[in-house]
Amino acid sequence: MIQEKLRLKDKVAIVTGSTSGIGEETAKLFANEGANVVIVGRRQDRGEKVVNTIRSNGGKAIFVKTDVTKDDDLVNMVNKTLEAFQQVDILVNNAGRIIQKPFTEIAEDDWDHYVRLNSYSYFRAMQLVLPYMEKRGSGNIVNITSAAAINVRKTHALYSFTKAGITHMSKIVAAEYADKGIRVNCLLPGVVYTEMIADNPRTPEVAKGIPLGRMSTPEEQAKSVLYLASEDSSFMTGSSIVTDGGVTGI
Repeated sequence: MIQEKLRLKDKVAIVTGSTSGIGEETAKLFANEGANVVIVGRRQDRGEKVVNTIRSNGGKAIFVKTDVTKDDDLVNMVNKTLEAFQQVDILVNNAGRIIQKPFTEIAEDDWDHYVRLNSYSYFRAMQLVLPYMEKRGSGNIVNITSAAAINVRKTHALYSFTKAGITHMSKIVAAEYADKGIRVNCLLPGVVYTEMIADNPRTPEVAKGIPLGRMSTPEEQAKSVLYLASEDSSFMTGSSIVTDGGVTGI
């Protein structure tokens, strides 16, 4: 149920890729903290399920079916948010997928698709919400990238490129908008146990390589997103938090 001391009371938050994984857990946590949440994804059945879960716990949410690689869909996402809630205070860019291929096997189609999915969608969503945030004199953007943005992993060349680009772009956007009351930060997760990797036969082997001895859960990552999206991190902008169980730091 909705708590009494709410860190996101009356805030309006768009969370892309929120029909599963980190995005879903972030959306539900935001709602529990008092936010009106916009669930964004391609799977309508999953999106409506998340909305129903939030509403059954006393929260407020809508679902906007969105393919984040399509500009018209991103524009519609913002318009539907404004129609429903009249403002946008928080944007969490989370939608994306991993690609692992040997460097010389990366094709032009791979480049076009993954750059658009993992990079352009973040860039464009920020462009679309920033004018509304600037008008209100406040706003908060959290870009969920990846520890792959700073680590070296074989077969991760394209994926790391897309994540590193957004991680650095976020610092520049943070610098441009710091005097306008808008903060921009990044979360760099390591390996998270989601549906994307649940059936991967290498999952147990990967877990053994993490200093903490296990993969993260989506719920753990969502707590870090909440920290960056709330006033708990009020003096942070242009920063990156690595949540990878010690892989980078140890």
